[in-house]
Amino acid sequence: MPKSRHIPERSCVSCGAKMAKSQLVRIASKNGQAGITIDPTGMAPGRGAYLCRKPDCWDQSVGKRALARSLRRELTDQELEQVRAYYQENLAPNVTAT
Repeated sequence: MPKSRHIPERSCVSCGAKMAKSQLVRIASKNGQAGITIDPTGMAPGRGAYLCRKPDCWDQSVGKRALARSLRRELTDQELEQVRAYYQENLAPNVTAT
C-alpha cells in the first residue's frame, strides 16, 4: 500500500472551519513593515491569516477585526480595501446584468 501523504490544515480566522491549506487564501503581514500581501500560494514570509472562500467570512474578517487580531496588528483603511478588492476581483461570484 502506498503511504498516505500529509495534507496540512489551517483554520479560517473568521468562521474557524478547518480545511486543507490549499483551499484557503492566506493574507501575510511582514513583521515590522507596513502593508499586507494577499498570498494565494501560501509561501510569502511573515505572519499569516487564512480565510475560506465564503463571502460572509471575508465581510466578518474586516467588520469584526478578526483579520487584524490574527495578524496581531491594526490594519489601515487602505489595507482593508485591498482585502475587499481582492475578494471582489478573484473570489466573488460573477453576476451578469441582464
